[in-house]
Amino acid sequence: MFGFALLAFGLVAGSFAAPAEDLVVDLPGLNFKPPFDHYSGYLNVSSTKYLHYWFTKAYKNPESAPVLLWLNGGPGCSSVGGLIEELGPFHVEDNGQTVYENPYSWNHVGNVIFLESPAGVGFSYASDGDVTASDETAAEDNYQALLAFFKYKFPEFQGHDFYITGESYGGIYIPTLAVKVAADKTNFPAFKGVAIGNGIYSFPLNYNTMVPLFYYHGLIRNKLYSDVVTNCCKGNSYNCDYYTLLDGETECADKINRLLEQGGDLDPYNLYSTCYLDNGATSKRNFIRNALFRKSNLKGLKTQNKNIGAGLPLCAQSNNTEGYLNRADVRKALHIPDSVGHWTDCSNEVGWLYQITHTDVSKEFQTLLGNIRILTYNGDVDTVCNFALNTEFVASLGLDLKDGSENSAEWYYNNETPRVAGFVTKYTKNLDFVTIRGSGHFVPQDKPREALQLIYNFIHKRDYSLPVPQ
Repeated sequence: MFGFALLAFGLVAGSFAAPAEDLVVDLPGLNFKPPFDHYSGYLNVSSTKYLHYWFTKAYKNPESAPVLLWLNGGPGCSSVGGLIEELGPFHVEDNGQTVYENPYSWNHVGNVIFLESPAGVGFSYASDGDVTASDETAAEDNYQALLAFFKYKFPEFQGHDFYITGESYGGIYIPTLAVKVAADKTNFPAFKGVAIGNGIYSFPLNYNTMVPLFYYHGLIRNKLYSDVVTNCCKGNSYNCDYYTLLDGETECADKINRLLEQGGDLDPYNLYSTCYLDNGATSKRNFIRNALFRKSNLKGLKTQNKNIGAGLPLCAQSNNTEGYLNRADVRKALHIPDSVGHWTDCSNEVGWLYQITHTDVSKEFQTLLGNIRILTYNGDVDTVCNFALNTEFVASLGLDLKDGSENSAEWYYNNETPRVAGFVTKYTKNLDFVTIRGSGHFVPQDKPREALQLIYNFIHKRDYSLPVPQ
């Protein structure tokens, strides 16, 4: 019944371009005139689930520019939060009263879809109130959302080059979704690649790299570290299986917990940040880290003691994003029904109910390698989904270095020496691993100029050091 109704709707909607009812004509608080159209509405992905999207067309040549999907992680965090706080064209200040232009928005690269997923996140909802989700259902719902977007909402974009991008738990969301999209060449004829920032590709590797990372960043006192290495790891910290040791209520699990509790007043998403930004990111920062610890289901991991980042410095201010998106006039402008509840950056309910079934996405990567282009990038001072995790994950895929490519070759912002933006390793089968120097977990927020240059050059197959054309 649902499939028939969706098909019938598609026959009507597919006959014209861009849904006029979703066009945002007057965004409250805006202090500039956007030179692009943007749309906010819903994609019906099942008989009960409605996922909210916000689509920002490209600044230039939207009729030919690529289309990018952006997914924030969590699981349970909003991609509209990513729009306002990271890579979208609209940033909010003055306690949610003013919307100003982000000069490094990714719709300078292409048309960008921000999808709030799964149901229960942000403005997305389930009509029956059931917001349970898993890696499998999230991938299927996101796939159905893309079908609805390209077939029924914006059919004129279906033939554009298409990329799936995101960060954090996007390391699970994106590969599981990309496998479905890559297999459907009828509906996605121009699916070109994925770009994943600070992705959680492997839970075991995340824990096994975390302890040495903490130690060599000066967060752990030597006596405790040496005790764990000597008595739990047979003297070898680098090959120690901390993940397995934490899967039991043992003395070693207790000692590793104590290691992971060090640096309690630091921001685990960026060890060198001096203040939380006034953009509503604090709740998301605590949520994502705690969710990943909690969802690992390790018996010996004491998540209630995870106090890293719990204390807010005095410079932390009010939550601009949440305040703005819950204004009645803003909700009306974005076509949000009155029945939809309060917007939050991350949903506690979705996070608690979410079932993680993929603790490693090596299989999905192997399916995608050679079929699409892959960019995996990392801010190098994030401890939650750290660069060492992804370095080891990529190495485990068994790829060779691309001919003529140096391991860890520098790339530069604006092609200027000595502005080293990070390091690049190019592999066979179209995979690039890139670090962003001095960035934390949220790369488009911490290093917006470098992030824009990175994604532009990836999509256009250019040297990462080349400046973005004006």
